[in-house]
Amino acid sequence: MCGRFARFTSINKIVDYFKIDEVEDTLEPSYNITPSNSVLGIVHENKKRKIRTFIWGFVPSWNKQLKPVINARIESIYQKPYFKNSINNRVLIIADGFYEWKDKIPYFIYSVDRKPILLGGIHEEGTTAIITTNSIEKIREIHPRMPLIIKEEDIESFFSENIERIEPFSNLNFCKVSRAVNNPKNNYRELISCI
Repeated sequence: MCGRFARFTSINKIVDYFKIDEVEDTLEPSYNITPSNSVLGIVHENKKRKIRTFIWGFVPSWNKQLKPVINARIESIYQKPYFKNSINNRVLIIADGFYEWKDKIPYFIYSVDRKPILLGGIHEEGTTAIITTNSIEKIREIHPRMPLIIKEEDIESFFSENIERIEPFSNLNFCKVSRAVNNPKNNYRELISCI
């Protein structure tokens, strides 16, 4: 599961790093992104990579009364009726790392090179869910699940191929962070002073 993450790299660096063609929306940096917040995602349309905003909490268009879902398990995403109309509506949610808890202690998990990461997701009508997979060995000591993090060289494959065939990015590290992150109202750089 992924229930909290951070994104603070400047939009200019994101555009350069991920070879973005168009920026339709931007957001202020956030160190404590929670479900129902707006997030930045990369979509692939008309052979262009575009950045736009989404609400984190997927709701299918065929029944908007359903409760929003923040995660979609990679093992069942192709079978669940909830996602059946959106499996090809893919988005790469931009993050600098994500939080997980072990024994009520929060950890921040991030790329070893400290560059932004891309969390695989699906979207429909402005809402999105993060695809999760089994954690890599290093992260498993904290939590058994993690977001499907897409390697830079797999961006095109993510948008066009079977998601289950993509090997998740694994060059990750983690550190303990302030328990202040438990409160969604806390949103400042010092939450992750360990990196």
